[in-house]
Amino acid sequence: MEKNNDTSRVAVSFAAIDPFLEQNIVLPTEKQVRGHDMVEWGERNMYPEYLLDLSKTTPSLRSIINGTTDFIVGNDQSILPLTKDRDPGVMNKKGHTIRSQVEAIARDYETYGGFALEVIRGLDGTPVEIYYIDIRFIRSNKDNSVFYYCEKWKNGRKKDTIVRPAYQHIPADKWAAMDQKEKDRVAASIVFVKNTTTQVYPFPIYGAAVKACETERAIDDYHINAINNGFVSSMIINFNNGIADDEIKKEIEKGINEKFCGHKNAGRVMCSWNPDVRNQTTITEPKIDNFGDRYQALAKHCRQQIFTAFQANPNLFGIPTENNGFSNDEYAESFKLYNRTHIVPVQKMICDAYDFIYDKEDVLTITPFSLGEEDTTQTLATQLGVGGTQAMMSVLESGTLSVEQKKGALQVLFGLDEEKACTLLGIPYVPPVEPKEE
Repeated sequence: MEKNNDTSRVAVSFAAIDPFLEQNIVLPTEKQVRGHDMVEWGERNMYPEYLLDLSKTTPSLRSIINGTTDFIVGNDQSILPLTKDRDPGVMNKKGHTIRSQVEAIARDYETYGGFALEVIRGLDGTPVEIYYIDIRFIRSNKDNSVFYYCEKWKNGRKKDTIVRPAYQHIPADKWAAMDQKEKDRVAASIVFVKNTTTQVYPFPIYGAAVKACETERAIDDYHINAINNGFVSSMIINFNNGIADDEIKKEIEKGINEKFCGHKNAGRVMCSWNPDVRNQTTITEPKIDNFGDRYQALAKHCRQQIFTAFQANPNLFGIPTENNGFSNDEYAESFKLYNRTHIVPVQKMICDAYDFIYDKEDVLTITPFSLGEEDTTQTLATQLGVGGTQAMMSVLESGTLSVEQKKGALQVLFGLDEEKACTLLGIPYVPPVEPKEE
């Protein structure tokens, strides 16, 4: 502690500690490479890799992306054949189907805000094959007229880069007049679809909720590391042997925080530098009331922020909301709104991309996700996938749903019949009474 002229007052000197969260978020900057027309996608050209990692490790985000992808894919897809000798729905010589392509590009759109397709021309210049291209491997020039494909942007290996032009329609007479070199240049080209016209690259719909995603996965990291470390709490370390200069402070604090701090180690250390002649270091553990409640409230807030970014109702993804029952009617109403504001526009964007390649209208038809009573339970169960167990426990342990609402949710979400639902809830099953014949 540093004494002032007034001996009855003391001041504590704290050195600044950079926040962990801000340091680890990759920003969606766009910067043109010096001496090249290629524009980098995010800091260190790593924004799409950052989004992929975020989508894999944030439970709420992953649930929305998986569920929305299923909604977009719909129940069925049909498309006009590119060539007469190819089976219906087969898009290239490798046998990739239109369903697999729609599913992949829908997932890319939900993750990155855009998608890409590679078009292969035949000898006459018309499209004969279409391939899905992982958009995170794509980089572009400023006007999206030239694209660069590389699977090793992280390592900066530009020598492995493949250059492709943007796909354009070429009339038969113009194609016939082109020399072989030019034909080879445009033999394979890229259709690049993004959700913005003001940027070089797309921006994910949850872009404004990235901090909420980071916080949600940080909470999970914190709790598992707190368990492994015996619930060691955060602490304050007081250095009572004089105030060091700024460089020494930063070096010591950096070492302490790297070893013991942050959500990865379930703790955070605050260093206090005090000019005390006793030369001793004391450790104080601050008392935090309602610690569990604070984390629960924070997790709830983060989840709500993520769903708000998508304008989606958590009920659509098997997460019952508080003070709200869960029924077929409520699910149907929530889905209708989400379908109108999000699903249908994305489906149209996908269909438009194939229309552009074919140079025809209505070449791709996506049969909408059905909410028919017969297949609702099956579709929902499929949608929940690996997260089904967690969703089931949420229903069973809910303190806001009545027993009848829980039974209905189990039947709708997991396709259980009434008897099995009653068994899980530990309530007696009463078989329906068959009407008596007169």
